[in-house]
Amino acid sequence: MPRKANGRADKIHGTDPDGMPGTPMSNGVTEPPRTSMPGVSGTGGMGGGAGSPGSPGASGAGGMGAGAAPSASGAGGMPGGGGAGMPGASGPGGMPGGMGGDTNGSGGDVERPARRSCGVMDVHRRLLSSDPAYAAARSALENATTQYLARQHRFAGVAKIPVVVHVVWNSPVQNVSQAQIDSQLDVLNRDFRATNTDLGFVPAPFTGLIADSRIEFFLATEDPNGNPTTGVTRTQTNKTSFSHDDQIKSSATGGVDPWPTDRYLNVWVGQLGGGLLGYAQFPGGPAETDGVVILHSGFGTTGTAAAPFDLGRTTTHEIGHYLNLFHIWGDDGSGCSGSDEVADTPNQGGPNFGVPAFPKVSCSNGPNGDLFVNYMDYTDDRGMVMFTTDQVARMEACLDTVRTDLISSYEESGPPVPAGPVVSWSGDRLDAFVLGTDRAMYHKWWDGSAWGPSVGGYEYMGGVCMSAPEVASWGPDRLDAFVLGTDHGVYHKAWDGSSWQPSATGYEELGGICLSPPRVATWGPDRLDLFVLSTDRAIYHKWWDGSAWNGYEYLGGVCMSPPEVVSWGPDRLDLFVLSTDNAVWHKWWDGSAWSGFESLGGICASPPTVVSWGPDRLDLFVLGTDSALYHQSWNGTAWSGWVSLGGVCASAPTAVSWGPDRLDVFVLGMDSALYHQWYDGTAWSGFEYLGGVCVDEPRVTAWDSDRLDVFVVGTDGGLYHKWWDGTAWGPSATDYEALGGIVSDFKVTLPAPAPGAAPAMMPKATIGEVVPT
Repeated sequence: MPRKANGRADKIHGTDPDGMPGTPMSNGVTEPPRTSMPGVSGTGGMGGGAGSPGSPGASGAGGMGAGAAPSASGAGGMPGGGGAGMPGASGPGGMPGGMGGDTNGSGGDVERPARRSCGVMDVHRRLLSSDPAYAAARSALENATTQYLARQHRFAGVAKIPVVVHVVWNSPVQNVSQAQIDSQLDVLNRDFRATNTDLGFVPAPFTGLIADSRIEFFLATEDPNGNPTTGVTRTQTNKTSFSHDDQIKSSATGGVDPWPTDRYLNVWVGQLGGGLLGYAQFPGGPAETDGVVILHSGFGTTGTAAAPFDLGRTTTHEIGHYLNLFHIWGDDGSGCSGSDEVADTPNQGGPNFGVPAFPKVSCSNGPNGDLFVNYMDYTDDRGMVMFTTDQVARMEACLDTVRTDLISSYEESGPPVPAGPVVSWSGDRLDAFVLGTDRAMYHKWWDGSAWGPSVGGYEYMGGVCMSAPEVASWGPDRLDAFVLGTDHGVYHKAWDGSSWQPSATGYEELGGICLSPPRVATWGPDRLDLFVLSTDRAIYHKWWDGSAWNGYEYLGGVCMSPPEVVSWGPDRLDLFVLSTDNAVWHKWWDGSAWSGFESLGGICASPPTVVSWGPDRLDLFVLGTDSALYHQSWNGTAWSGWVSLGGVCASAPTAVSWGPDRLDVFVLGMDSALYHQWYDGTAWSGFEYLGGVCVDEPRVTAWDSDRLDVFVVGTDGGLYHKWWDGTAWGPSATDYEALGGIVSDFKVTLPAPAPGAAPAMMPKATIGEVVPT
């Protein structure tokens, strides 16, 4: 989030009408601004030797002991029941354009090719023969793509790609209008999401291959210097036409230079000669020529767009190349030995032109023949209407490997993925982090087909940690893990897609003397926000802006629980704590400033748990003094007030949302079994018994719609897992999968007081979570 260069130290923390009870002030005198935590000790290594393989009990990868499964206590309802109205609840609370115009396409300035012609292979062969680095990059990308597809990894949500359109014109008719540009973006977003209205043209035998790429495009709103932009540049040239020699991509040769090609999809639109409709550069080529080029009369659906290439499909076709798709016939002329490196497209003997009739058989591919309705063939615009499942996987592999920096954001079906000891950064991908009995961090992962490093094994990550791991994921194959060290400072390590940084067992020191474990939120790519309590029991915040960590920012309060933080959208944070009155207090960042604290009432016996399922939507859960579960929600306008969901609970609640207006909450009952209730958009279900004898609060994540993965610790100290697949619980309603290990910490714990600090006085449900020194 944008912040002043001085870390907002100019904000005065004085008497605040919305302040928490007990905020440390003296007779209303304004306290001086704070720029660091009390007692911050400066630099130092993580307790126990950051990155040292000599941490106590370190056994290397898979070094945790294995255990047996927990026993189930028998089916039955959750012990006890809830009453109405949380004791001491305060009731509902309020919170607080471009040049040029349309033409009819007439005149000698409009090129009207009769057949599709794409220059991608001319560019490809030129680079292969002239640039050894290109040949090496292409080979490396094909290997990476094969490995990616074998792992069956996919990014979560929808990838959003910023586009800059460079209009290069010689005569006014070529200076396409904003409406023509907008029409092309609309086509791209329909075609790449498989929402185009002409999908009915697909012959019945091929309809099962139609796939949504989960890729969308938008005109850039910020230029390379950070200034607002329309995402369109307009350049007049003395060149009457261009070819596939890349002259349109350079101001030195009559075109226009690209914007940084690692951050923007550059699209040049202009007059092309020789019947050329467009061309692209495959990934791996020179940065200064990366992008796609489109003939202006084959661009969009209005203005100069001319039949039979007036439906915007030339740009769809060329962006397919830009995302590493080959022509569907394998570019071997009319032979049958070429390959497009895609398994679900039929072998095809050369390109198809016009609009063939089904079936069009070649290369002995009957009875259904060529997939001529595919965007990567050469048919007219009205004849190409789909990508296949394996083509989509190949494009996703490109975005998750060589073009990761291009993606502006991953738009999830809900808000950003919440942090915790278990996270999911993609479909069917899970990463779980625990502390072992040596208090080192350990990691295991599910890759879509198997647990790594093994079902019962763990990856050793070093350290001597005083809090459970808090892990955030801001993008595909990217993990950031935070713990407290023995000096009560915050330590961090990151997975960059290929290795752990600063090393497999090392940590980056982030300072502080903390009374609570770190809590983390991420609201966008390469953006992290970290919150802790310090020895004055106030909240402190530091953030990673993509290039550097900012120092600790003082947010005030006298807090009796670790902070709970959630983000429901870009540059939006909501922070919840208990104060000395054991009520829930809330403050928020609106993109420009922090609010004061507002009281949400209640007398709570657990720290708050918060989840967001959509923009400006928050759901808050606590235990009351009667050990029942309570809920209140923010609907974008007002808080609902507390509602009892019943139960007599032995653990703080854990909540998750996998879609709009869908909530799943898990607690332990007094019998130490796991219980679950859910909100389906209209009503709460009541508690469902899920068995087990658990010694730690459950941790839950959702990696897709109607998919839940729940982790608990059994009486043997081992980690156990169960999952909801949309239809049933696996391995069964009351059974668990044993994942081995002897876990010493898996929940959001409270460290022992730092030297000289007052003892923690936490609500009843958290007293047992104190970590011994």
